[in-house]
Amino acid sequence: MSVKNECWIKTDVLVVGGGSAGTMAALEARKTSQEVALVDKGGIYRSGCGAAGNDHFLAVLESGPDWDTPEVFLQWYKRLTQGLSDIKIADKVFVRRIKSLVKELEEMGIPMKDPGHKEYIRTRSFAQPGDYFINFDGRALKPMISKRAEQAGVKLYAQIAITDLLVKEGKAVGAVGFHIRTGDFYVFQAKVVVLATGNATRMYENPSGMAFNTWHSPYNTGTAQAMTLRAGGEVKNLEFVNYTITPKNFSASALNAVVGMGGHLVNAKGERYVFTYHEKGEQGPRWAMPWGTYIEEQEGRGPCYFDVRHLSEKDKKHLLEHLLPVDKNTFMDYCEQKGIDPGVDLMEIQISEGQHPAFLGSVSGIFVDECCRTTLPGLFAGGACAVGIGSLAGSMCFGQSAGAEAAQYALQNRKGAEPSPEQIAELKQTVYAPYQSRGDYTYQEAEDKLRQIMSDYLSINRSAEGLKTGWQELNKLQETFGLVKAENGHDLMRIHELRDLLLISKGIAFGALTRTESRFGLSHYRRDYPETRAEWHKSTHLTCRDGELQVHYVPADS
Repeated sequence: MSVKNECWIKTDVLVVGGGSAGTMAALEARKTSQEVALVDKGGIYRSGCGAAGNDHFLAVLESGPDWDTPEVFLQWYKRLTQGLSDIKIADKVFVRRIKSLVKELEEMGIPMKDPGHKEYIRTRSFAQPGDYFINFDGRALKPMISKRAEQAGVKLYAQIAITDLLVKEGKAVGAVGFHIRTGDFYVFQAKVVVLATGNATRMYENPSGMAFNTWHSPYNTGTAQAMTLRAGGEVKNLEFVNYTITPKNFSASALNAVVGMGGHLVNAKGERYVFTYHEKGEQGPRWAMPWGTYIEEQEGRGPCYFDVRHLSEKDKKHLLEHLLPVDKNTFMDYCEQKGIDPGVDLMEIQISEGQHPAFLGSVSGIFVDECCRTTLPGLFAGGACAVGIGSLAGSMCFGQSAGAEAAQYALQNRKGAEPSPEQIAELKQTVYAPYQSRGDYTYQEAEDKLRQIMSDYLSINRSAEGLKTGWQELNKLQETFGLVKAENGHDLMRIHELRDLLLISKGIAFGALTRTESRFGLSHYRRDYPETRAEWHKSTHLTCRDGELQVHYVPADS
């Protein structure tokens, strides 16, 4: 494929990533009547982790009980993140917005309440002090908010893969990318940029053997985090990689629904084992369940299972008809093909592949302040790519806040700045370089090698020697990157995803070597330093200077 055209788009606010966070950022920014461009490498109406649906919506509604208050929620969130996430951010981007967001979604037609009783069905999980999760049918949520953004005048640009930020005089002034179908080169010039491309997946081997069978969107490959690093911004705590529990060989996000309804995790002996690893058992933090499952299987007490047989018929019906099939429409098809009835039989489980980050309580991602500003002027971030607050509701509020703050920045910087023609030319060459590659490696071969390295040396059982070997192997893979050849726009997109994943993976290795302790269960388990250490109650902040990663440390919020 050849480059056909060079398309230059000028806008006030550029939002990169058309998932739930990015769409809310664009909607909020558009309220200031400025020009807003929303760009995604897929189709915006069904993009991001919430594309197919969601069944739980985190909310503090101040409905009366003590636990349903901002104060109690924020105290809990500080405990959950062990002080490694700035609680001021969770307060400003989530707590102060969530009630109005729930109301806004209801006004759009999203059914947040139980149709029969006209009340919210709320459950708790993951060590929450109260029932923060609204159970709802969110299958139509993403198309509806995307439609609302288009109606509001947000300009949607689909199937355009953004690869790099434009920076002039130390400020973000836009981004470049390419259309994966036409091959056209795109330059987006903007007064302010908001990154919202979600989490990072596909750098670890999936237990099913299928790379795209991930429990969150397999198309989220850490683009925002990698672009931030390359542009000179900071990322935080990349060494913490998140794992969850999923049904065997079926990467449904089932854990929240199961334990929220009171389901158990049992080993091959029928024992509820999670209490051995956390005093609250299945109502403890999410990391305790993969950790406990790993030890049980290592010590010969596996396989392990979901057990919901003890639930009332009403609760089983709610779980099997209104929760699990919403998060993944094919869930009951899976059960039928496996020959199991989840209400009657045990369901075998597995530890998922690692993702980075992905869920409530994550402390890894782009470093931002309470105004969603990165360390690079003109660059804001929101949603799962940044350290703020997780979950679908958290990402939507976070994106909304980032859009509002970015729009104000754009209003105060009305002139903007012209991108450097020299930087654009250099980045254009980088974008299309795989077409001129003299190598014969495919992106599949290179990605498979990346997953092998990450799973062998940088996964759930880390040691200094293994991490050093992994670091060396990642550098070798980096050296062969220029030999990966693209034949078409799809290949080109995958190669740029690989470029981002390589940088994120190196960040994971760099941070994991530095942090000589274990914390958050499997998220960072060093078998040579198996204890959590008080002197490591701090965050690692990575930057990239002249292609080399550098680290400094910031004490945790005590």
